[in-house]
Amino acid sequence: MDPTVTASGPIMSLRFYGAGGAFSRSYGTTCSGITLRSGDQWLIDCGRQAPDQLHAAGVSWHDIAGQIITHVHGDHVFGLEDFAFSRYFHTDRGVVSVREGGPRPRLVCHRAVREEVWQTMAAALRYVPDVEAPTSGTLETYFDVIDPVRAEPPAHEPWARAEHFDIAGLRMAARDTEHVPAKPSTSLEIHVGETADDDRIAWWSGDSTVMPQMLAELAPRTTVFFHDCTFTEYPGQVHGSFAQLEALPENLRRKIVLMHHEDDLEQQRTRAEALGFRIALPGHSYDLATGQRIR
Repeated sequence: MDPTVTASGPIMSLRFYGAGGAFSRSYGTTCSGITLRSGDQWLIDCGRQAPDQLHAAGVSWHDIAGQIITHVHGDHVFGLEDFAFSRYFHTDRGVVSVREGGPRPRLVCHRAVREEVWQTMAAALRYVPDVEAPTSGTLETYFDVIDPVRAEPPAHEPWARAEHFDIAGLRMAARDTEHVPAKPSTSLEIHVGETADDDRIAWWSGDSTVMPQMLAELAPRTTVFFHDCTFTEYPGQVHGSFAQLEALPENLRRKIVLMHHEDDLEQQRTRAEALGFRIALPGHSYDLATGQRIR
């Protein structure tokens, strides 16, 4: 049976194209794909290796309905220029180029993150050939930029604590989390319930320090936590410290899949798995409604 379909119908699944951290050479930079029950494919983040990762997996940019960005660092967004230009200029797999009137892929991210996406991409994307104003390009030139349906008031930073989205079968919240101090960075609460009153989510950390209280509060309705992890302890920690992750209660550890790890993973794997953690590797896929690995 196709692993994206069960006896009860299509499932929501997540596939890792890259599972390593910013400096990984063995596991690839961050890019993962979500397949919705409709069959639409979305990407979470788009690191510098994403174009090659998708190509190796036989996936075209033209297969992608939308892009989610958690925050702006190169290992999460440096593949976005390739995505934007490929869809704008090229026709592929029956999908007409944006330039010729084809559909723009959707872009979903917290508005504070969106501002930094444009700051990072503007030097390339503002230049549009064969138009009256050749420096008039914006994110909206290349993407259907989706606004939130509601936002939560600011907490510790001037931007919204969380923004909620509901677009074409994707319901999710982008929530402010602790990464680099004073930098917009969000975790994702992706709704995986099959009905409106089924509030189950799959949780994606983006990049975040360990926030035990938030994880504990989310745990009753979370099928799986995908958490970035570093086995290296250093001053000014900005990722999920394994020392803090292993201090979590067992019921939480057994729901966590460690990702965004370094290339020393195999030296730590036995210890991590003995504590109940699962390890993400490129090519792994998960059923988001159950939290179980399917490939």
